[in-house]
Amino acid sequence: MARMKEGNAMEQKYAVPALDRAHAVLKLLAEEPFKWKLSDISKHLRISKSTLYSLLSTMERLQWIQKDRNETYAVGSSLGDFGGAYFRQYDLIEEFKRAAGPVMQTLQESVQLARLDGNAVLYLAKMEAPSPVQMVSGPGVRFPAHATGLGKSLMMEIDAEQIVRIFPEETLPQVTEHTIGSREVFMQELEKARHHGYSMDLQEGVMGFCCVAAPIRHRGEVVAAVSCSMPIHHWEAKKENAVKEICALAQRLSTTK
Repeated sequence: MARMKEGNAMEQKYAVPALDRAHAVLKLLAEEPFKWKLSDISKHLRISKSTLYSLLSTMERLQWIQKDRNETYAVGSSLGDFGGAYFRQYDLIEEFKRAAGPVMQTLQESVQLARLDGNAVLYLAKMEAPSPVQMVSGPGVRFPAHATGLGKSLMMEIDAEQIVRIFPEETLPQVTEHTIGSREVFMQELEKARHHGYSMDLQEGVMGFCCVAAPIRHRGEVVAAVSCSMPIHHWEAKKENAVKEICALAQRLSTTK
């Protein structure tokens, strides 16, 4: 019981009240669209009109909500985009499972699918090669983005200002002796990835393993990435073919609509 109370206290300490209020508004509007005016929402949620006015104005600007001629509100188009993105990732996993099998068979190396999660790579799916030596990279595993080929592909089009926000310190944590150790060098790697259209990781995340990765795009925006990882003693013989196969797989999984 004491541990549960401690956990709740920590959650409250780091809570953002404006987001809690926005969540309450969205839940209300999702359940009953175009019913609630500002004054009604204020009374129902016990939020002052002045605070709520600023909140609703911001949410409307972001297209989280929309307002009709009667001054009532409903959820907006951005929520549809977010919801579509949520379900698309599961469609993407299923499509990856169908498309990655032949690539794994051709290369005889494991193929992974991942998305960006803050400053980390979150693995979504893996097509495992029949090899006794494997990287620990199954679904649900998170790994520092700067130490992976996947991370470079996922972040290749993020601007410098956002990279600084994601990595506020110039020094980056070392995972292996080959991990990129500075934000400046990582940015240079992202520039190379943009130029080539793919990225590599040479024992930067796991000693004894190398990787090639390429971005998956939805309407031109990077939403995920695929990679092939292999033991270093396979690298020189398979590197060129791995680049070709992984780039082609990323292209097949990308969408324009």
